[in-house]
Amino acid sequence: MRHLINAVTTIVCFTSVIFGQAICNRFAPTADRCDLNVAAITQAKCLLRPVKKFGNLGEPLATLPSPLDSIIGQSMDSSITVDRVRSFLTTKAIGEADVGGGLSSTLSTAKYFVIHDTSDYLGELADFPVNINDDTSSFNHVARRVGRTVCHVYINRLGQSATAVVFESPTPPSGTKFGLCNPALRSAFLHIENIQPRIKDRSVQFSNDAVAPAPGFTDAQLERLALIYIIASVRSGRWLIPAYHSPIDLGYPDRHDDPQNFDLEGWSAHVGGLIEQIRNVR
Repeated sequence: MRHLINAVTTIVCFTSVIFGQAICNRFAPTADRCDLNVAAITQAKCLLRPVKKFGNLGEPLATLPSPLDSIIGQSMDSSITVDRVRSFLTTKAIGEADVGGGLSSTLSTAKYFVIHDTSDYLGELADFPVNINDDTSSFNHVARRVGRTVCHVYINRLGQSATAVVFESPTPPSGTKFGLCNPALRSAFLHIENIQPRIKDRSVQFSNDAVAPAPGFTDAQLERLALIYIIASVRSGRWLIPAYHSPIDLGYPDRHDDPQNFDLEGWSAHVGGLIEQIRNVR
């Protein structure tokens, strides 16, 4: 039996390698792909361009909402310390293990904070169930997801999170096709999967999961995402570059279309509000 298990494991690994190579070999450079070598704020404007249905992208942003426009790429403010973040988490009864791992571990190579959605397909439903934002929906049970280590952290629609891979892991998830094809760069990207149900767009004939709720994410979900962004940046010592999944993979085949209906203004407001709360921790 052990030999059979080893043989099956070898076949699965070999198949995965071949599949990965096929994706990487089909990469086609495009003129509108984001340049990851320019200034951090310029990268963010490109990497946060709107993601539309079927992976269509809007134009790079002309401006970023406050406070993102003034902090991205900058060194961490001395008023926002690990100790203050830890005290804030304690007051909110949030465990460090649920927001990317222990705060004492620095993230010297982290540079990007990648926002994903899980695109949980609900089948041929005509509309979303009324309970998608509460714990009676099985897809909101984040503890069940951590065994699928395709990202670092999952956030459900109640604003609860669970860590699948700690941020400081020496074996980070690939997270994107870009990460799959550039393994040496994986430690620069932190991946956050936000739970989002999807249903079919019936205006087209082909199979799809293109329709997302509007808004795409709950307020509680955006707040927890903002908190994890602050935590990751504090551990890095510099404000990370936020990015959507889809623009990172521009040029790769079968690029994902996430996140859908993301409220950048709302998320940025949560970042600003939490910064002030953490600064005022005593």
